[in-house]
Amino acid sequence: MNSRKLLLVAIAVLIVGIVVYSLSTGKTTSYADDLRAERAEKDENYRTSAESPIKDKANFKGLNYFPADSSYEVFAKIEELDETKTFAVQMTGGQTENYTLFGKATFELQGKTCTLLVFESNEARTLFIPFKDVTAGKETYGGGRYLDIPEGDITGNRVTIDFNKAYNPFCAYSPEYTCPVPPKENNLPIAIRAGEQNFHE
Repeated sequence: MNSRKLLLVAIAVLIVGIVVYSLSTGKTTSYADDLRAERAEKDENYRTSAESPIKDKANFKGLNYFPADSSYEVFAKIEELDETKTFAVQMTGGQTENYTLFGKATFELQGKTCTLLVFESNEARTLFIPFKDVTAGKETYGGGRYLDIPEGDITGNRVTIDFNKAYNPFCAYSPEYTCPVPPKENNLPIAIRAGEQNFHE
């Protein structure tokens, strides 16, 4: 192969590399920007809303989050129950409340197969996943965190679960609230360093 052909091949490889890098970087930046905007909107809501769990709104500087990390977006298999089944969920006040069990989600993360029970939410066509991981009580709230998934996001029996959107229950901000405690079935044996962290006023 002569030098001219080698040069053309090198240029082609360089162009392909630049395009691939630009596309991948654009996606990551766009995702991080979208997530940053969502978090800023939530901070503003907590700072101004009458329903905010934050007591000292005047000095509220925002919630604490892990950086956006697309590795915590997982593609899960949903196994929906054939018939309605209730599940007694422990509450922080000591009582239990019955939640409608939708099914379970199974996915791979950090080399492990994980399963989470999925419940129907009080909000229409929204699924609710309370969970704990090994960061609970350390980097994240000891009572666990929550995920909400629009039921319409399920395609076939698959859905994307984005742990970057994991959020704290109101109990993380004030003991005045009563919140669902993640069932033992939803204790993950891995560290989920994504979503909201512990709140410190």
